[in-house]
Amino acid sequence: MASRKLALGLDIGSSSVKLTQLKESGKGVQLANFDMAMLPPEAVVDGALMNFTAVTEKIRELISVNKIRNKHCAIGISGHSVIIKKISLPEMTPDELSESIQWEAEQYIPFDIKDVNVDVQILNPKASHGQMDVLLVAAKKDVINDYVSVASDAGLHPVIVDVDTFCVQNMFELNYGFPAGETIALINLGASVININVISDGITTFTRDISMGGGLLTEEIQKQLNVSYEEAEHYKTGGHENVSSSAIFREVMKLAERVAETLVTEIQRSFDFFSATTVNADLSRIFLCGGSAQMPSLIRFLEKRIEVPVEVVNPFKNVIVDSKKFDLDLLQRMGSMAAVSMGLGLRRANDK
Repeated sequence: MASRKLALGLDIGSSSVKLTQLKESGKGVQLANFDMAMLPPEAVVDGALMNFTAVTEKIRELISVNKIRNKHCAIGISGHSVIIKKISLPEMTPDELSESIQWEAEQYIPFDIKDVNVDVQILNPKASHGQMDVLLVAAKKDVINDYVSVASDAGLHPVIVDVDTFCVQNMFELNYGFPAGETIALINLGASVININVISDGITTFTRDISMGGGLLTEEIQKQLNVSYEEAEHYKTGGHENVSSSAIFREVMKLAERVAETLVTEIQRSFDFFSATTVNADLSRIFLCGGSAQMPSLIRFLEKRIEVPVEVVNPFKNVIVDSKKFDLDLLQRMGSMAAVSMGLGLRRANDK
């Protein structure tokens, strides 16, 4: 029975570690714990762990402060080390697919097949003319091993490794469901990676990871205002509010506009590629999450460029939250950062 309990969701991002614990009850999914700890600069770079000690200490701190007993955890990865491809294969049974996938995957993966872990999901078993649509995911073994190591060193027992893109999708399905007949985009804006997932009728049709994020704004503030990483983060996250009429505030706003425009340009390129390669590629809505989703001007620029409504998701929308235990205003402000860890917290040991 213990293995069927929901796992602890552990999201190790470039700028922070987020931890979510969920419980199931007759009334639905309930939030038991959510907390986060900031990481020092460059502890995680482009999805690669550079400072094992710092990451391990922050995970231990979160476990201790929140008195976590459940040690089974699910961890998420993204970035260069992960390949996601929708491919077409001859119709076969799931068992036949499992046997042949290593050979099939070799044609689509730019890494040596011996260096990656591969998994597949059949999307459409009868796509057309004896073919089926399959989602192929490959991740570098050394990166998976690094993430598993820091979680284990912190006293946890990793039972699931997921991909950030699909963690967000699971979180979204719980809270919003997938609108029938619509094509929507889920965009997870982290500090150094943007995950894009286009979903049509509840099925992933296009994914892309962009190697940039809100960390660009921190770098620009450091450079232009000649301040430390910590000070730049402070200004970026609203630490300048009490000097909102000052020159510093105006400069930060100006830099935020410039960075938002850069990020939106990259996102638009991905959507242009999607439109050029897909039939019926009309997006109806975009949903944002991630720590950088709150960046000033971002929603305005996206709506103007892509010409569809854009909103920031609430990962706790359909989750039971005890107002005596949690500060609801704080949860709402931090909500977009919880998206990946929420999706991870919905997984169980032995899940497919």
